[in-house]
Amino acid sequence: MNVKKKVYVGIDISKDTFNAHCNGVDVKYSNNRKGWRVLLKNTPPNAIYTMEATGNYHYQMAKFLCKNGALVRIFNPLFVRRYMQSLGNKVKTDKKDARLIAGYAETKSAQIEFWQPLPLKHARAMVIVSLLSGLSKLERSAGNMKTSAALVAGKSDKALAAMSSVKSICKEQQKALEKELYDLVKEIFPEQFRLSKTIPGIGAKTAATLLVRCKGLEPFATHKQLTSFIGLDPTIFESGTSIKGNGKISKTGNPYLRGLLFMCASSAIQLNRTPMAKMYKRLTEKGKPKMLALTAVMHRLVKIAFGVVKSGEPYRG
Repeated sequence: MNVKKKVYVGIDISKDTFNAHCNGVDVKYSNNRKGWRVLLKNTPPNAIYTMEATGNYHYQMAKFLCKNGALVRIFNPLFVRRYMQSLGNKVKTDKKDARLIAGYAETKSAQIEFWQPLPLKHARAMVIVSLLSGLSKLERSAGNMKTSAALVAGKSDKALAAMSSVKSICKEQQKALEKELYDLVKEIFPEQFRLSKTIPGIGAKTAATLLVRCKGLEPFATHKQLTSFIGLDPTIFESGTSIKGNGKISKTGNPYLRGLLFMCASSAIQLNRTPMAKMYKRLTEKGKPKMLALTAVMHRLVKIAFGVVKSGEPYRG
């Protein structure tokens, strides 16, 4: 396929329809096989199809395009949004978004690797991780609703039993899904899974989620690339001598994975005589905020995970 003369198709996807922009033309299609076939027919054979990772609405379409020999790039929605903001865009419609996605695709920052669908077992593991994330949020939400309602109705009110049932079901379903996730990861990334669990503080769920979300760490050449993908890389906000904002992490990656790593870091600093506990103590004694120290431990855990997986050697402390 000739890709020297690049033609970018910007696609803005919703559940039932999608808008596509190509060579100045905007068309709306049905988000189904019929619509995908018409899109291929209406666009040049050397086109590169570009879209945001919009939940799971993009997945089947991107998979169909790849199966038919098309080149696909999928972008982090945060980066696309920042690009739109940089242009001073004040209008948001599906047609406008498709045009801007095509524009972003032409920038250097968008020249990422072409997307390929995951193998079936890996794709299922990704779905399970997504479901675990949703169930975790639902469980917390049910607990918060129960606590809030109890302030008015009283803790013994029978109406609160509904929220208790929701929490119980969420926990039960999470347990079943976690078991299936571990079985899948043992098949997909057996050695990486074993090695990751040797790190103090990192349990099976975090190890499995890290490997599934980060494709067994295979795409990453350095631990810095991995921490950036997860969203633990620091951002700096300063200008001249008068503006020096507090440093923060980028948070561009998956929030569920970062949440698990936060819990791992919290656990690791409780383990006496471990490097992570010593690191946390050293930073807090220097006056660093506890949250910053915990973030540093998260960063160290990811660096260690990268090291043990890439070296093929278990953690030895």
